[in-house]
Amino acid sequence: MTAVGILLALYVAFLLWHEPWFSRPLRPGEAAAVLQGRYDDVAPEERAAFEAFLDRDDGRPFYMVNMLQYRATAAYRDGLLPDGTPAAGMTGREAGHRYERMVVPELLKRGCYPVFAARKVANFLSAGAGTDFFEEVAIVRYRSRRDLLAMAAGRAFLAGVPHKWASLEKTVAVPCRLMLLADPRILVPLILLAAWAVIRAALPT
Repeated sequence: MTAVGILLALYVAFLLWHEPWFSRPLRPGEAAAVLQGRYDDVAPEERAAFEAFLDRDDGRPFYMVNMLQYRATAAYRDGLLPDGTPAAGMTGREAGHRYERMVVPELLKRGCYPVFAARKVANFLSAGAGTDFFEEVAIVRYRSRRDLLAMAAGRAFLAGVPHKWASLEKTVAVPCRLMLLADPRILVPLILLAAWAVIRAALPT
């Protein structure tokens, strides 16, 4: 196989991982059936909003924008980690790191991944009281709503969720449709590489 063939095969493999080509949209009520018996401690209105979002599945990728405020001290139920050991002295951010170490592999196995993470350096402009609560922003790309549901219902994610809620004082998660995502530090080298390939192909051998 030529180098071009190998690169083409790798790119096709990447697309098969990245795109929801073989995933059918969720049917209304399917999410509620899958989640039955799970997350019973979630507020009814939040659970209803989550299931309604999944019921309106259009089969397309989306981006989840997360705005996070960590607790000074992690708040585990009864002060114990999921394995039963004491959580004394653990900060909210440390608990958040435990959640991240669990969730990232679960994302990657489903063609999902973080695309942006940033820590706030100052409050600059706020449209109303309480809107500046967050200290970090994280954006995660999901291949499909079915992948989000599969992850949320999975054993590994359920085992890691206590770290998430123990870590956070407040959080807002907003699903969004991508309009623009560009970084010149990535785009410019790609453009130059493409131009070099075109010029090289045009030169006499």
